[in-house]
Amino acid sequence: MSKIIASFFLLIVFTSCEKSVNSGGIPIWSKYPIQLNREWEYNTTFKLEFYDSTGRIDSTEVIDLGNTICEITSLNDTMGNLINLVQFKEYDVLTPQNVHKMWYLNADSGLFAIAYSNPGSSQVILPKANIKNFDNIKYIINLIGLNPASHYNTNFINQINDTSFYLYPRKVLQYPLRIGERWVELIEPFYRERFIKDKAQITINGNIYNCFKIESDWDWNIVFTDYINFTNGLIMRELLIDSVAIIGPEDPNPLGYYKFSSVSKLVRETKP
Repeated sequence: MSKIIASFFLLIVFTSCEKSVNSGGIPIWSKYPIQLNREWEYNTTFKLEFYDSTGRIDSTEVIDLGNTICEITSLNDTMGNLINLVQFKEYDVLTPQNVHKMWYLNADSGLFAIAYSNPGSSQVILPKANIKNFDNIKYIINLIGLNPASHYNTNFINQINDTSFYLYPRKVLQYPLRIGERWVELIEPFYRERFIKDKAQITINGNIYNCFKIESDWDWNIVFTDYINFTNGLIMRELLIDSVAIIGPEDPNPLGYYKFSSVSKLVRETKP
C-alpha cells in the first residue's frame, strides 16, 4: 500500500471514528481501560549482549532503569475541533519533574494517539545505533516510557515543551481486538503496520495476565511487541535490536556487535 493511499485511508478511518466515539457500538469493557485517576507503574530493564569474533555471546550487561508511572489525568480534554480526549501523564519515579503527556481518542473504531507534549520519557525509535559507551546507551534507553503507544523519533520534534499534534492520528489499537487483525498505525515519520499475532499468558510477580500479543510490521530491524488486555491495559512491552555495530570515537569501522533488548513490566496498578 503506498503512503498516499495509506494516508487517505487513515484520514477516512479517523473521520469516522470521531463521529462514533459515544455511539455505544463497542462496549467500554471491550476497549483500552480508561478511568480518571487510574495509575500504572512499570519497571524497565535492558540487556546488552556482546558478540565475540565467532558470533557467540561472550559477555552480558543487565541494567535496571527503575520505575515509570503512567496515569490518566483527564477524560474530556478539548484540543482544536476534537473533544473528549483522554490525557495520560507519564514520568519516571526518580525524575517526577520531567512529565510527558499524551492525548488519545478512544473511539469505537480504535484507540488513536492525537497529540503529545514534552516527550522526555517516551519510547524512542532506535535505528541501528552506534554506541561509544554505556553512558550513551543509558541516556538513550532512559527515554523509554510506558504510555500505551509512546515512541518517537526525536528528530521530528521541534519544541518539546509545547503540545504537538501528529501529522496523521496514530491508530494505536483497532477495535475489536481479534487474532489476525492488522491495521496501519503510522505513516510519518515512517510507515508501520501493527497486527495481533496471538494470545499469550504473562506471569509477573505471581500474577497471571491473559493478553493479546501485538507485533509490528515495518522496514526497521527492530522487534517491538506489546502485551495488552482490556482489564489491566499494557502488561508488558518488549524491544529487541540485534547485530548493532559498536563504533569507536576515532575509527568508523565496527569494533564489534551487540544485541540490545528492553523489557518493561507492569508491577503495580491502582484503580479509582
